[in-house]
Amino acid sequence: MAVPLVLTLHLTTTRHLGYAQAGLVIALWTAGAAVGSPFQGRRIDRHGLRPVLIVAAVGQALFWGFAAGLPYPALLVAAPLSGLVLVQGSTISRLAITGLVPEESRHTAFAVDSLLTTVSYLTGPSLAVLLATQTSTALAVRGLGLLLVVNFLVVTVRNPRVRPRAEDRPSDAPLPSLRQWLNRGLIATCACALAAGMFASGTELGIVGALRQHGQTAWIGPVLVGVALGSMAGGLVYGSLSRRPPAALTVAALGAVTIPVGLAGGVPWLALAMLPAALLNAPAFASTATAASTFAVSGARASALSLYSTATAAGAALGGPVVGTALDHGGTSWGFAAVGLFILLVSLSAVPAMRPRAVAVPALSDTSAHLAKESL
Repeated sequence: MAVPLVLTLHLTTTRHLGYAQAGLVIALWTAGAAVGSPFQGRRIDRHGLRPVLIVAAVGQALFWGFAAGLPYPALLVAAPLSGLVLVQGSTISRLAITGLVPEESRHTAFAVDSLLTTVSYLTGPSLAVLLATQTSTALAVRGLGLLLVVNFLVVTVRNPRVRPRAEDRPSDAPLPSLRQWLNRGLIATCACALAAGMFASGTELGIVGALRQHGQTAWIGPVLVGVALGSMAGGLVYGSLSRRPPAALTVAALGAVTIPVGLAGGVPWLALAMLPAALLNAPAFASTATAASTFAVSGARASALSLYSTATAAGAALGGPVVGTALDHGGTSWGFAAVGLFILLVSLSAVPAMRPRAVAVPALSDTSAHLAKESL
């Protein structure tokens, strides 16, 4: 969460580059991470988590150790390479949940994961700004890199299980092909994740635009914090449910309640209008993560969950431009309506593909049934 802000502060204040130049570096780093994530997942499926994290730790140590002093052209080359070898933290946590938590309890664990993501959203950028302003931006860049490397090494030593015990397989066993693991259910789940990912960045920009229109920019911070706290509350409720709505319908509900938000006035009406969407934010991510782990095929779980992380990141990258374009051409109400309508349409179109299917079980012959009974 802190990477874009730290790099922007360093490149614009210490290196005296423009915001467009800083944005290009961040875009290349983010694109590298998005493109590399499925490939890292495939390597985890093939070799296990530990060797992949060692390579990631070395790559991040090299980039963040030298990034503060690299010439700008070299930075444009190094940033996407660093992203390519990065293993996203969200992928690691979701793989560990899949490997350590029984399927009937995973929705609770994924809800906790969504809560921790919200905490990172609240604290990461603030801590980065504090470190950069109280020390130096170069130290903040190196400190962020050190934090990444230390975390990779800690997880490497701990080496958590990333697949259920029932799916343990020989190291030389062939992996499922792309056609086998990239099924309709997983594609639809990733589409819902992309749509949900648009909510945070899109509505954040929408809130800024709405409060600027009403001359209440001082309330931007408190309203954003209130949305994050509402998301955490919704995640707690969702994690405690024994029966849950389907993931696609949860995301569809998020889109539906976002559409009319722009019709509200300034504070407190805007905050009140955002409350239903805030409460559904964490459940949308928890439910889609649970669905992704369900549709993931044995032997390709890391590939599937890495693709899910890429879809979420792509949604977060698209939310701002979609809402910004709507704000420029239609005003505040159209910003929320655009992102909400997109989320609603994508999630509703995914419902048929994400519907659970019954698995046919061949009938047992009398002899087979007798042998099965004896073995039981």
